[in-house]
Amino acid sequence: MKTRVMAAGLAVLMIGAAPGKPENPADVVAALVGKPPGVLSELEAVVGPLHRNPAKWEDAVGPLRRVSPGPAVARASVELAIDVFHQDPAKEADPSLAHWDLEFRTGRDASRQLLARRFPRPAALRDGGRPVLRFGDFYFSALEVGDGFRLSWYREEPMFAVPERSEAETARLLADLAAIANAGFTRQAIETRLGRLVPDPWKESDLLHGSTWDVTYHPSGAARPDRFSIQFKRPLPSRDLYSRVGIERPAVRSNDTHMQSRDIFDQAHRLSRETGYPMPALRGYVIDIEVDPKGLAITDRQAPGSPVWKAEGSRILSFGAFLPRH
Repeated sequence: MKTRVMAAGLAVLMIGAAPGKPENPADVVAALVGKPPGVLSELEAVVGPLHRNPAKWEDAVGPLRRVSPGPAVARASVELAIDVFHQDPAKEADPSLAHWDLEFRTGRDASRQLLARRFPRPAALRDGGRPVLRFGDFYFSALEVGDGFRLSWYREEPMFAVPERSEAETARLLADLAAIANAGFTRQAIETRLGRLVPDPWKESDLLHGSTWDVTYHPSGAARPDRFSIQFKRPLPSRDLYSRVGIERPAVRSNDTHMQSRDIFDQAHRLSRETGYPMPALRGYVIDIEVDPKGLAITDRQAPGSPVWKAEGSRILSFGAFLPRH
């Protein structure tokens, strides 16, 4: 009788465990760090099957929450990078990954040492009240029970990992953006204000990374860009930036069919005299400013195909410029 009970208990523990998957947590961590998975099948190849059923909406779009997908992983929570407006989740056989959390019952010290060898200068962060160590693009935290730990990865840097800006840093960044725009987005102005642009090894563009922003400049090496964009990891208060780049009566509208975007336009000029585009313009460039939709106050006015929101208090997600095509 005792033998049958032990066998039954072992069978329960083995449900969902994937044969051939690493049994040592440190081996799982080493595999994830050695080749970070970009799609679901690559993650499953390391941690075990997550049994996504595309015919079920909650599985098709995620997140997937599984217990013991493999012999080393106690719990997995996986968010999928699916655009439900432009992709059919049921037809995405191997979706890209947006974020995953993996919990392990054991192996904390060995896995942390492995990460420290690969990324010798971890950053100490806090997610709420929880201490987190950042090793490259991986986030490590201890669980409260035994030798357990959690390892996380995010497609986009999580907000708790992005430094806060001081008032002085915010003012300086706004002044830098205004100066760059009024100089015509030249390479010299960008490098003087923000730092040296470096070539992107995968695209014909240059890149520049700050602690709270990322710059893309195209084409690589050009004195003046065809396209310039700075994306803010933490939204930037607009304050007086709009007036400093020549926008006389700023307001907000949506430019996409799903009404998800929020972009700045100039109510004083339906079309720009410089570019002919229905967007602000400066030094021959079309200005493209996307703002956070949260907290905007709607008005009773209408723009073509969109309601109009007030620009006061808006927070900038990206500031871009491109040369018009005629």
